[in-house]
Amino acid sequence: MDEATSIEGLREGVLRVERLSYRGKHYRLPIFDPADPVVLRARPGRASLASSADSLVLRDVHSLWDPARFREPRRPVSLGVLDAAELAVFTTSGAVRVLDLPIKMPDCDEYRLPRALAQFAGVVQRIVDVEHAVNPQHGDYHAYLTIDQRPVTPGTLHREAPCHVDGFQGARWHPRCRLNHSYTVSDVLPTAYYPQPFDFAGLDERVHDFFWEMNAQVADTAEAHRWQPRPAELTMMDAYCVHRGVEADAPTERTWLRLSFEERRRVFDRLGNAHNPLFDYAWEMVERDIEQLGLVAYRKDGDPSLRVFPWQGVDGRPLPAGAPKTRPVLRPR
Repeated sequence: MDEATSIEGLREGVLRVERLSYRGKHYRLPIFDPADPVVLRARPGRASLASSADSLVLRDVHSLWDPARFREPRRPVSLGVLDAAELAVFTTSGAVRVLDLPIKMPDCDEYRLPRALAQFAGVVQRIVDVEHAVNPQHGDYHAYLTIDQRPVTPGTLHREAPCHVDGFQGARWHPRCRLNHSYTVSDVLPTAYYPQPFDFAGLDERVHDFFWEMNAQVADTAEAHRWQPRPAELTMMDAYCVHRGVEADAPTERTWLRLSFEERRRVFDRLGNAHNPLFDYAWEMVERDIEQLGLVAYRKDGDPSLRVFPWQGVDGRPLPAGAPKTRPVLRPR
């Protein structure tokens, strides 16, 4: 038993775990003890960027969402690689899984972590130092933390998804919001990015699934532009950085972190997201996922794996329980 795990099997600082499900998706919601939090403040003078010259990601910080920008190939910005000591703390076993936990609110400069997440404080500190150095409007933003640590079996992804971006603004976001930007790091199986032009002329956000079209345009090039950061490399991306997880080729334990910055209008009220007792808020949480939108593929031809969800077979029908997830064929034979 991990030393930070209680006799009941809960991480110290977690009071209980609640479970909920909808539309075939299952969530475990940790209920955090608000006592003894970890409170961080930015130190922009200590910010470190390993690569930043001519970065489109940095250029577009605090700009309005504009799908035409997908035509400009872009890579994430590197913040450097975690050293051995940082990595040892980051990968401590028994990490609490959280989805889009708000750790900062607009007009607040404090980043508040429940103590159960203390192992991630060092990485979060590195991120917020950079955020306050590159985004003068940081006060306008929420910061949402996602943590996922678990075994990955050979031939599967840690987080199953098509090619996609984080922070896509679909039909319900009018007028347009400021652009999402996110910082991510994983100890192994670094995310694959596709710094190539994407052309969505002809697509209608009310009708078409843009992620399936991202699949198709990556497959058009047979992943010729695929790029990955190094293991344990901390990077900053924006909502035009198309990416996807990579398959494990051996049994692997993976720890992955994302800290997303979204402007004040972008309240993450999806049922299944974690609640932070260190802030006074009572959002009405609602069922929300892309499947409920009823979107369709722009292209009707090509490999059918490019236009279904991972939980569907290539015929569009739900897969039986326990069946391998469907993965898009991005390198056609």
